[in-house]
Amino acid sequence: MVRKMNIYDIKRKANELLVNHDKLFKVLLYIGIIQAIFSAVSTLFDGVVGGIVSLIITILTLTLSHGAIVASLKTVNNMEESIDEKEDALVGLKKIGHLFPTYFLYDFIIGIICFVVGIIGFLIIMSVSSVSIEQFLQLFTITINGITVSQAQIVNTADAFSNVFSILMLVICLIIFISVYFSLRFGLFNYILQKYDMTGMAALKESSRLMKGNKWTLFKLELSFLGWMILSAIIAGVFTMLVEIIIPISFLASLIESILTVFVSVYLYEMKLNVCVAVFYEELDYEDKYGNMQAQDEGM
Repeated sequence: MVRKMNIYDIKRKANELLVNHDKLFKVLLYIGIIQAIFSAVSTLFDGVVGGIVSLIITILTLTLSHGAIVASLKTVNNMEESIDEKEDALVGLKKIGHLFPTYFLYDFIIGIICFVVGIIGFLIIMSVSSVSIEQFLQLFTITINGITVSQAQIVNTADAFSNVFSILMLVICLIIFISVYFSLRFGLFNYILQKYDMTGMAALKESSRLMKGNKWTLFKLELSFLGWMILSAIIAGVFTMLVEIIIPISFLASLIESILTVFVSVYLYEMKLNVCVAVFYEELDYEDKYGNMQAQDEGM
């Protein structure tokens, strides 16, 4: 049986591992800068060309974050000396042919599930809103013709639109919940892909198996960094205002803003968050591989 882990123990271990963090910091910084350059380039194009460029950039950067997985696992396994800042930062691009199908499958499954839920919600909203629109048109026609509108008609029309808004909020919340749920369920696929070279659906299924009963722990772990994320966003916002005042060239300003944002987020929380999730994965993996075996030995 997989034991429940305490996020405070995970963070404590991460802090111990991050005593020497220069190489991991550089890997995450390089990845962020590469992403920032790609994003800045995409702003140079408009229209159909811009759409095509954005699509190409999305494909090229889909696996870019894998370098963070590689460096984080090395850090957790006390192999920080083997981290090669440039090589590990670029591994997502260099091995895109091998990594892309699994990363794409992960995004596709979550995307298609949310899309189906959205379509069902849209059909329900359209069904309810047709009644609301009909009531509104009747109310509008009555008003135009100079007929006195009763309070009951106004209340009924307001209630109908209130129902539409409530259903819309419910659908949005449901999509967010499903997205978070499956992101947690399949959230370890990239670690499994790196450590065991399990690809495609096999990696997603293995992640789903390991995460059974542990999704809440990972959710709390990631949520515990929310304060740092907000602080990072505020500091990045201040930098953005200053850069836009100092630098009038939009492309250059966008690039500098992105790089500053990356630096702040990596320094404040991304480095520790990556190590924490890697610790979480390694603990789960160790317990899965050796915990049950140890329990059987003790039972004998």
